[in-house]
Amino acid sequence: MMRQGFLNIVMVVVIAILGAGLSGYFYVFQNRTSLKKEVSPKNTEDVASRHMIEASHIPREDIYNKKPESDSAKKKVMPMQSQQIQSIQIPNQQHTDPVPMKAPQTQMSVSQNQPVEDIDQQFAVLDNELVVAKASGSFLSLTHANRILSDITMLENRRYPKSETERLRTMVLGLSPELQDQAKQNQGTPSAYVSAATLNCQSNSAPVFTNDITDMNTVNYIGPPPTMGAGPSLKTHSYIGTDHARVPVYAPAAMILESGSHYVGGPYMMEFLVSCEVKVRFGHITEPVEAIKKLLPTEPKEDSRTQELAPIFFAAGELVGYTTGTSVAGNWDFGVYNSTVRNRYADDPQWSNSTTYTTAVCPFDYFSASLKPRYFSKFNSAALGGNPPHGEPFCKGI
Repeated sequence: MMRQGFLNIVMVVVIAILGAGLSGYFYVFQNRTSLKKEVSPKNTEDVASRHMIEASHIPREDIYNKKPESDSAKKKVMPMQSQQIQSIQIPNQQHTDPVPMKAPQTQMSVSQNQPVEDIDQQFAVLDNELVVAKASGSFLSLTHANRILSDITMLENRRYPKSETERLRTMVLGLSPELQDQAKQNQGTPSAYVSAATLNCQSNSAPVFTNDITDMNTVNYIGPPPTMGAGPSLKTHSYIGTDHARVPVYAPAAMILESGSHYVGGPYMMEFLVSCEVKVRFGHITEPVEAIKKLLPTEPKEDSRTQELAPIFFAAGELVGYTTGTSVAGNWDFGVYNSTVRNRYADDPQWSNSTTYTTAVCPFDYFSASLKPRYFSKFNSAALGGNPPHGEPFCKGI
């Protein structure tokens, strides 16, 4: 009987436990279902809207007056902030490059290589520069005067009227005491015409030629000066006979290009200053080097009068051109002139009108002792035919 009663108690406890478990299960199941319903995709928009509405009712001052969060709170929200920052999209902004500022343009003078094609405008710039200097009572330094003279030469190379360029030269001389002093030393008296080469020369009345003027193996004869041609036509330069061969022409010493011409029958003639007193002339040169050729007119003139050229320095032995000589005789000219010398033509009324006649000397007397004999050994006046010697020769060694 007692045993049966104990069994009944056990059965009651088991039934109670099963009942409690089933109740808990149904309670959990019901809550999980409601939770899914609340966050289902269909209701997501409603939930977000509700949250936004709730947030809009928060007073603005509460947001700004909110106390700083603790470090622990900040750490908790860091992942959320990181996600928000990554999701932010910055709208494209139009980028405009800054406009570069242009340097102010200034008018440049001829000496500063102004690209002006109008030679009248170039002349006007120089003329105005000199007029302003004269009106202000200021003088030109030697460097300034040289620059203007070089610009004047460039105008002449472009065939600007000689009378106008000479007027500017006279003004330059009057405004430059240094130029006047140099002209007195080099030429005895001031002159309105002072070449750019003269301004750069060194005084030496007896320079030594250290280099041959050509390949001496190609020289067949030399006609020493002076000779007299038909006309009559006095020739105070020598003739170098190379029988139409194309031969080089070299600088016998360091020298500066002073003047030249391109003319029918030449075709080219060039004059160089070896010193302030001694000048070298090459005539009947068929191919001057490009640096010289570009300074002369493209088309040959009818006469052989020279024009001043921009000074170009040539070292001793440097090539100045090639020549085949004259078309008939195949020879070419080599003359030397010394302003400190007065030859016999200085007292001859017929020929005293030109320094080409009155200052001409024997070109070969200036060569070094080792070179001079080679030239004298080539002398042959008879080879000139129609140009016989005229009186006593300049070269005393023959």
